[in-house]
Amino acid sequence: MTARINVGNHQAWGKLVKTWATGRNYVDHEATEADPGPTDVEKPTRWPKPTSFKEFVEQCIKANARLFFADGLNTPVTGDEGLGFVLLQANSNTSVLRLPAADKIAESEVDLLKDGYPLPDFYDRIYDRKVEPTKVATKVQRFMLHAERVGEYTINTCH
Repeated sequence: MTARINVGNHQAWGKLVKTWATGRNYVDHEATEADPGPTDVEKPTRWPKPTSFKEFVEQCIKANARLFFADGLNTPVTGDEGLGFVLLQANSNTSVLRLPAADKIAESEVDLLKDGYPLPDFYDRIYDRKVEPTKVATKVQRFMLHAERVGEYTINTCH
């Protein structure tokens, strides 16, 4: 089984992550132009930082983040898979560089060579464009893009 997980609802996932990170309840907040995000820290929080994989998945299901395994079958994540779990949060005075697992890079490179280079659908909405097939047509182009994405992910992840 692959432990690589995809998200089916990036907005719900992002709201849940922001809630865990700040203690402000983005998940249940009804955004308006006058009040786009919550301002108060919720105590006790309805969405506490998970301490186990099962708790993590339960909250994701409850928040409608729709997690599934990147196994080619979109197998839903249930929380009963027995996977380990680490949630790490530092303050802004600490530099955290989270490296992807070596086996996950190798796995994604194999997928990249056979399936092309998929991007989450929200990129199309934001940038109003699709990946140009000629820009990712060769293995070299796909590996270049993959390196850029891995680098972006690594530097942006809590850094």
